[in-house]
Amino acid sequence: MRQLSTALALALFLPGCIIIHESSSTCASWDRECWDVTSNQDAQDACEDGRDRDCDGLLDGEESYQYGTDPRDPDTDDDGLLDGEEVAMGTDPLVADTDGDGVSDGGEVDDGTDPSGGDPVDVDSDQDGLPDDQELSLGTDPDAADTDFDGLTDGEEVAGGTDPLVADTDSDGVLDSDELAGGTDPLVADTDGDGLSDGLEAEVGTDPLLADTDGDGLSDGDERAAGTDPFQEDSDGDGVSDGDEVAAGTDPLDPDSDDDGLTDGEELQLGTDPLAGDTDGGGALDGAEVAEGLDPLDPSDDQPDLEAERVEEGGDAFQWPEGEPAQADPCADASCEREYEAGCGCSAGSLAGSGAWGLILGVTGLLRRRRAV
Repeated sequence: MRQLSTALALALFLPGCIIIHESSSTCASWDRECWDVTSNQDAQDACEDGRDRDCDGLLDGEESYQYGTDPRDPDTDDDGLLDGEEVAMGTDPLVADTDGDGVSDGGEVDDGTDPSGGDPVDVDSDQDGLPDDQELSLGTDPDAADTDFDGLTDGEEVAGGTDPLVADTDSDGVLDSDELAGGTDPLVADTDGDGLSDGLEAEVGTDPLLADTDGDGLSDGDERAAGTDPFQEDSDGDGVSDGDEVAAGTDPLDPDSDDDGLTDGEELQLGTDPLAGDTDGGGALDGAEVAEGLDPLDPSDDQPDLEAERVEEGGDAFQWPEGEPAQADPCADASCEREYEAGCGCSAGSLAGSGAWGLILGVTGLLRRRRAV
């Protein structure tokens, strides 16, 4: 940084010279108080008696005939420095940016850089890796290493492509510094592309770097949509992974999708249809046939009065934030068979549209009533 010697700091110049106060030390860091040209008595007298009408530290005669500045304007070039200050410092009082570096003389003085020819690129007041002139251009604070308080210096953010003015560049709920520490991308809200933001994954506990945390074939985002547990491959404990259930059309939250007394996994092992309560159409539910040692794939051995034991639901479902997981409502199913087994009752319309199952259930109801009598 350019410094001026004490030889420039004189007590009083004769007419035709600038008026500055006495100083025994060199003005360092472009200290405005050090270069004050208006505080000494001689300057005040000149201001009061009209010799320096704009009180800028230069006599009117000096301004008019020597420097070409305006004796009625204390800052002729509007750069934030008095004309007298500029003459004392060696900058041009007629040019707002004496060294042509893109920063006004007054701006450089305020930032601690040399307005008379020094390069502000060499000055990094906050030691954040960005020169002060670049910080002024970006809008960051040249006196604060981390303008947005996100744990990264402004220089690190510019180098990495994040926004030094925004603590969470991708608005995913995680600070830029935390994303870098955790390995996620601070420029991408959903690093693993699973449909969940990195912030939500951090809240839930799923892996923001792995789209399918439990490896069940469903992305974490799909599990949230389905209400399944992103930490359990088989949310309903029926022996079939959530991904396979979704692919097959069975309910990953119901171990017995067709309510026939067999879990979906058992049905796949037996070869029965996990979406049809009576696979062979013989009149008995698959679970009832298996319990009696009959063949659920052979309709000829069916006994319609057999009853299947209902498969109990698993433990408590995983709770997603911002709303509970969707639960299957057996009473909302269009199949009268499922409504009957769930204890919801069937409407006349449902019975009429249920075909063979309507007849079977009607006969079963009559047999029950006769036994009761």
